[in-house]
Amino acid sequence: MPGAQLKKLLLVSYFFPPFGGAGVQRALKLSRAAPAMGWTVPAVVSAEPGPSEARDPTLLSEIPEDCQVLRPTVLRPGGLSRWVGPWMSPDPYLGWLSGAIAAARAAVIEHAPDAILSTSMPYTAHLVARAIKRETGLPWVADLRDPWTDNRFLGWYDRRKLSGRFRHWSDGAMERSVYAEADLVTVTAAPLAELLRHRHGVAAAKVLLARNGYDEEDFAGLLPMPQPRPPRDRQALRILFAGSIYQGYTFEPFLAALEALLEKQPAAPIRFDVVTSNPGLYQNFSANYPRAKAVTTLGGRVTHAEVIERYAQADLLVLSCLDDLSIPGKLFEYIRSGTAVLAFAVPGAEAWALLGDTGAGHCAPADDPARGAEMLEQLLALWQAGQPLAQPQPDAVQQLERRVEYQKIFSRLDELVGQRLP
Repeated sequence: MPGAQLKKLLLVSYFFPPFGGAGVQRALKLSRAAPAMGWTVPAVVSAEPGPSEARDPTLLSEIPEDCQVLRPTVLRPGGLSRWVGPWMSPDPYLGWLSGAIAAARAAVIEHAPDAILSTSMPYTAHLVARAIKRETGLPWVADLRDPWTDNRFLGWYDRRKLSGRFRHWSDGAMERSVYAEADLVTVTAAPLAELLRHRHGVAAAKVLLARNGYDEEDFAGLLPMPQPRPPRDRQALRILFAGSIYQGYTFEPFLAALEALLEKQPAAPIRFDVVTSNPGLYQNFSANYPRAKAVTTLGGRVTHAEVIERYAQADLLVLSCLDDLSIPGKLFEYIRSGTAVLAFAVPGAEAWALLGDTGAGHCAPADDPARGAEMLEQLLALWQAGQPLAQPQPDAVQQLERRVEYQKIFSRLDELVGQRLP
């Protein structure tokens, strides 16, 4: 905004480049979008990646030049993590808390921010921002990329275990405090917004839906706006999964469907490429699907730019949407790529509506391999006939660009700062 005085936002995000993975993107893209919306991010409180944490150094070039990244020391449990981790409330990143609070205090003194935004996972980020909120009274936005104690894929909250019951009690108290003290709680999925309002009693005016979206800059010069396109590889239907997997949240529903299809059509010309940071976990669960595994090529993590190039080389992109309270950030990139998408989703997951509204692909029920196999068979038939596998609508796709969603956050920040002025 030429000639205008930019407001300053202090960002608390454990994951920030050189970290890699989906958790980095929301905070990084928010910092890049800020100036066009009347804000700047002069400082980010982050961390240095540990030995086992994903890195993507190529993302360092995307950090705004005037953004100072503070990386306090993280005290990690190391070899004790197996025993200590389940009891570390609110998450195993608790060893970052004291250093992050000190770094945030220093950033407040040096940069005099107008507001704070903390984003989770990890939830410890909100405890950092809460401490600064209490000390300064600055407007505070607590951003949830995923549910907190309602997260169905974190073993910490398994009530069958003593540690799980303890964590529901301890983490639940922290969660209620964050919702009470934050000036705004932003979420990435509509069902999560409803849950906060109805189960946690957060006032409707205090909850804002701001989805992840995609960043058009990531695709500029690489992939044109989506439009129906015929298959590119006529030797085999090339299917790609590119993203993170972890225990309890994998793309097994797709493998089950592919296994069923290959049992019916053993010679089906299909090639499945897997690009993930956890190939070992893939090896574990893929043993149950020998036919699917036989047509799979497994690769480790690549840079974000390389992932986008892989989208263009595939005929079909697959992923799982196994939680109705959150949307995989990868889905928005998939939709923007223009390559057809097949999502295996649970009832109520927003993937059904997003793919239907944009025409970018299809959803299959995550718990019905037979139906998934039927859909794969139909897509294979389209490919063999040289027909497009999806009918993307560019106008609808463009509405999912990140800046459309981030404008909502910065508009509310403007209101919060305006309410604080004398």
